[in-house]
Amino acid sequence: MKDKVFKNSLKSQMLKMTLVPLTLMTIVIAAVSATILQTAITKQIESELIHDADLLESVFDEFYEGEFHIEEDEDGNLELYKGEQKLNGKDTLMAKMSEKLNIDVSIFYKDTRILTTLVDEKGNSAVGTKAAAVVNNDVIKEGSSAFYDNVLVYNTKSFAYYKPIIMEGEDTVGMIAVCRSGEDVKWQVINYVFPVIMVCVVVAIFFGFIMVRFNRKLADRIFKMDRYMNRLANGEFDYEMPRELMKEDDEIKSLATDGKRMARSIKTLVEYDALTELNNRRSADKKLSDIRIKAVEMGMKYCVCIGDIDFFKKVNDTYGHEMGDVVLKSVADKLKKGMTGKGFVARWGGEEFLLIFENRELDIATRELSMILDDIRTIYVPDTDRQITMSFGLTALVPGETTDDSLNRADTNLYEAKESGRNQIISK
Repeated sequence: MKDKVFKNSLKSQMLKMTLVPLTLMTIVIAAVSATILQTAITKQIESELIHDADLLESVFDEFYEGEFHIEEDEDGNLELYKGEQKLNGKDTLMAKMSEKLNIDVSIFYKDTRILTTLVDEKGNSAVGTKAAAVVNNDVIKEGSSAFYDNVLVYNTKSFAYYKPIIMEGEDTVGMIAVCRSGEDVKWQVINYVFPVIMVCVVVAIFFGFIMVRFNRKLADRIFKMDRYMNRLANGEFDYEMPRELMKEDDEIKSLATDGKRMARSIKTLVEYDALTELNNRRSADKKLSDIRIKAVEMGMKYCVCIGDIDFFKKVNDTYGHEMGDVVLKSVADKLKKGMTGKGFVARWGGEEFLLIFENRELDIATRELSMILDDIRTIYVPDTDRQITMSFGLTALVPGETTDDSLNRADTNLYEAKESGRNQIISK
């Protein structure tokens, strides 16, 4: 019997139940770790940029006396001064601090850069470029410092801190800006998160291996339980229960035990006669099919016999069906006892019985059947002097013939035994 194939088998479901949560857990941990790290690094960068801006302002105050102010040169270009010191130009203190602190520094007049260390890919200075509208609004108009983690500088996401420049007795006239490329932060996050991801992957693989192995073992047991129950459903009541089902003291073992108990109960109902407790005709047909195969393949010798209780209808008519049942049970007990170690006996129907002598020649089977008939003759209808006898038709199973052929021959012999006086055996 082929095992049933399920479109959505329990094995695949349990595999998904194991791998999907572990994969999602790894993704979530990685995502949360990246978010937490990015937030922490962003906070750290904000703190560093504030510190750098304050340091830069302190250095300007330390090295250059006076206030920031703007003057125009002969060409009308704006030049930034602090006190008497001009801050525009190369090799300035601001440029050196920018290099040391790994930041870019810009000084704005209003919203326009007039001094900066920012250059594009071709090396062109960003002097003259304007700050974003939101920066202009938050810093110039509101006069307060602001930190941004998504400023675009030459199409590169950057972190920037803007601090207003307030001249004495005046409103905000400009601002100092320090910024750092967001690419650095991205790689920092990757460098921090990558080991976390690797640890998660290793842990997920480890626990996944354990869970998959456990689930596969459980799924295999359930699969074998299903296969065992299918065998029972198809009438294979003698199919051996897989030992794996009984290894663990769990629900599967309980189901398997119940299944075995159910199999015995069903087998009793399906294969045994309730009154005589002998095998019924269904199991006898199966037995006949098996012995025919053995006779052909292994050369084993069998004899088939059909027996009938003599005048059983008169017993029922005279003493009632309950007494007839008593007689049937007594006869069945004698037949079962007599056939022990010799072969198989079944109730063939009504008062007829089928006997199969295994690995015996016809003459030996005849002698053994005679002993059984003698034992049958000791049966009397209870509380009467009416003796019970039987007639038997016995024949040897011929290799190559059908079971129907041998049964017909046994039935013919039984008919002859009945017609020639009953209470005898006809074997040929």
